[in-house]
Amino acid sequence: MKTGALGRMYQDGEIIVRQGDTGDCMYVVQEGQVEVVVNQNHKEVRLALRGAGEFFGEMALFDHEVRMATVRALGRARVLTVDK
Repeated sequence: MKTGALGRMYQDGEIIVRQGDTGDCMYVVQEGQVEVVVNQNHKEVRLALRGAGEFFGEMALFDHEVRMATVRALGRARVLTVDK
């Protein structure tokens, strides 16, 4: 890790958040790319890709509801967690 680098490094395919888990923070992609997928009718459907400077999971800061999608790293990705 570079001096002064923040966030956690995720490896290719590693789950960052899982659909159905309770959320209490949001995430900011610092490096790399992540994919947002949902499980519908026992099939995985890609909803979005997020890259450096983009964020996901922000609604969890307000409603503490369950995660509506799974997010995982595509290749190596550094992601910063932001909570209240």
